[in-house]
Amino acid sequence: MSYSQKEKSQDTYYHEDYKNHKCSESRPSHYENCVGDVLEAILEAQEKVKKDHGCNSSCKKSIEDLLCEKKKHKKNTIPFILYCGCDPFKGTGVTAYHCHTKKKKTLKCIETYVFKIIDIDHKCATLELLTFKSEHHKGDSHSQNDSKCSLTSPCKQIDHKCVDDLMETGICITVDLSCFCAITCLPAVHL
Repeated sequence: MSYSQKEKSQDTYYHEDYKNHKCSESRPSHYENCVGDVLEAILEAQEKVKKDHGCNSSCKKSIEDLLCEKKKHKKNTIPFILYCGCDPFKGTGVTAYHCHTKKKKTLKCIETYVFKIIDIDHKCATLELLTFKSEHHKGDSHSQNDSKCSLTSPCKQIDHKCVDDLMETGICITVDLSCFCAITCLPAVHL
């Protein structure tokens, strides 16, 4: 069996496995082992829960949880981590806010390994930077650019954090999807 036949066989198995889950009527029409395809499936699932509600930890499980949840406060986001080669991708963005002691706006740099898909346009994606309330509200004197506070890994950012403290920042970046080779999905959440 050639490499492409083996790869196609694995994709067919993966598609069949996903197609046969209990909420199959609400599943995305595309779902493969590719970063771009997974992001499209996440975006489709997030958009679907905004319009109507259909019925471990992996991207497939997070998508199913998002589409199949029946609780009052519906989950609407699948946060994820991207990888360039063997290294996790760290996004950086800047926001302006009013400092409580000044009337002027102050800039704040946000670093994160956790993202939300906002849009996909061909081979580019718009990602929103997600952070935790405890990171976002750190005092001005302890900027995330300081070596003590700078994020060094996704685990250091995520470990022992309350899922309910995950928050949107409103900061978006545009990325070229061809730069990424892997994706890890976090459990579906409500943001």
